Amino acid sequence: MLIPRIYNIHDQAITIEFAAEISEETNLHVIALQHDLESNPFKGFIECVPAYGSLTVYFSEQVSAASVRLLLSDLSDQVSNTSLATKGKQISMPVCYDTSLGIDLPWVSSHLDLSMEEIISLHTSVVYRVYMIGFIPGFPYMGTLPERLGVPRKQTPSLKIPMGSVAIAGKQTGIYPAEVPGGWQVIGRTPLKMFDTTTSACSFLNTGDLVTFMPITLDAFNQYS
Repeated sequence: MLIPRIYNIHDQAITIEFAAEISEETNLHVIALQHDLESNPFKGFIECVPAYGSLTVYFSEQVSAASVRLLLSDLSDQVSNTSLATKGKQISMPVCYDTSLGIDLPWVSSHLDLSMEEIISLHTSVVYRVYMIGFIPGFPYMGTLPERLGVPRKQTPSLKIPMGSVAIAGKQTGIYPAEVPGGWQVIGRTPLKMFDTTTSACSFLNTGDLVTFMPITLDAFNQYS
């Protein structure tokens, strides 16, 4: 049973933290609690924001921080005694690993002493859990990478990472939903749009989704355009 730590961010936001490390069990607790709160919001509830091992709950002046803390404590006990099955989508994500798009693939290959084919094979060999959305809207933090693909972040971040870039760092993989500066190692690119304000669900991926990467050719990638 996970014993959470509950603390105030400010007078209208409280975080409940189950653990600080990347863990599927912990993340399932976070998702289950998020679903409970969003399905049965309390008076004054505004929103909740999930992270790897914690959930931050925002609320209005209609409710006291003390009552929210008590509610979260009670709900976390209920979550611990129920099924933690996730309702996330299962998604096959097309990715082109051509070096014209996966601009850091040659460096990763040299650093890990693996061929580019081996890197692609490893990256597409597992199912990744979306642990959280953060950094910028629509950016999914996914894990866990095969151990052999662990690489450091760039010592000097790139000023412009193209939209759709698939990158790795540490034990994680992610997808840049917009052209922004970034420090992860880019090994490919997906033609799918990760964040779109014209759709009802702006973020293509959500916490709890399960993602597999499917390699496609450069010609196939260009046909999406």
